[in-house]
Amino acid sequence: MRKCIVTTLAGFILVSMNSVLSQDKLVINDRAQFLSESVESMLHDRLLTDSVELTSLIDNRKRCDYWFAALLRTGNDLQLSVLDCNDKQVGSKNLGSKILTADDSEKALLLHFAISEIVKNPYGNVVAITPSSVSQEAVLPESDPGQHRSRYLFAPSSLNLEKGELYYNTLYFLVHDVQYGISDKFSLGMGTTIIGFPFYLTPKLTLPVNEKSAFALGDMLIIGTWGASFTGNLIYATYTRGNTFNNFTVGGGYLVVGGKDISDKINAPVFNFSALAKVSSHIYFITETYASYLKVNQTGYYYDYNTGMSDEQDFDQENFLMYSFFGFRFINKNIDVKCWQVGLSFVIAAFGDIPSQYQNSDYYSTDANTVSRVIPIPMIGYARKFSTRY
Repeated sequence: MRKCIVTTLAGFILVSMNSVLSQDKLVINDRAQFLSESVESMLHDRLLTDSVELTSLIDNRKRCDYWFAALLRTGNDLQLSVLDCNDKQVGSKNLGSKILTADDSEKALLLHFAISEIVKNPYGNVVAITPSSVSQEAVLPESDPGQHRSRYLFAPSSLNLEKGELYYNTLYFLVHDVQYGISDKFSLGMGTTIIGFPFYLTPKLTLPVNEKSAFALGDMLIIGTWGASFTGNLIYATYTRGNTFNNFTVGGGYLVVGGKDISDKINAPVFNFSALAKVSSHIYFITETYASYLKVNQTGYYYDYNTGMSDEQDFDQENFLMYSFFGFRFINKNIDVKCWQVGLSFVIAAFGDIPSQYQNSDYYSTDANTVSRVIPIPMIGYARKFSTRY
């Protein structure tokens, strides 16, 4: 009986040790916005000396290979908390306030010492502060609009998703769009309506200039479905200026639409302007506008009621079309990868002049539109980012 108990206890200890030893990766949820790129790089190198890899990606199939650290502000102090894969607290430390004003090298050094002490002695140095009390006292940063930096309502910015990120966007839950970050500079997306008509693909390549500027090259290939025979292609370039709180994007492209089911082929330039502006910590004003000049082939008809003579004549009409959206993005306070977008859209159609003989004539007529229109449309959208990042 004693041997059985000893064997069982030894087995339990070995399993526990194996679980601890297998956790050789660390991810940090920097809710205090403490880590800079420099601090993170130096911390990464220091942790490697302890055989711990600092990473920002998680393989959910091997969650127990990771320690889950969080940095929060408690009053004026920086608080470090580490959990295991079962959300059990491994250890926590109050790093004080001086670390917040230290240089990058000292920040990395102090944080490395604190993490190493917890990881080397897990479950043995949990201080009186509990996860619940930390979350109540913590001063959380503003929601990060960078979670949604790649999009406005529908228009893309020049900023890309990071590798492994998946971004879902919908309008009225009738139009669905999904974008995936293949790398930090290249993404591929697709979308369609709730009935699957039409279908489109959207690759995009980001070309960063500096922290506040980026260019992008992209394409939108539209394909008819359900037996509809047509294709459309919009190739475009954009430039984005600003940060994740306030920015604007200008872009231009060329649209070509044709096919057996398209009576008049479209070849037209397309211009875009979009902007994001911070209103409060979780609310952002967003706007986007598309504008295009279209040369449309129209048909005019002549009919003489006295002689019965008739004739047809083609002419080109230059039309101006514009779509604009003005609204707000409401970011979820607790889960900032989610947001709602609500506002008002306007479709503006300004039709060009038609030949004078088709105006107020008893003999000439045409189906061409001549009255400009402004059509308001309430708009609501929802977006959610999915990511393996902690």
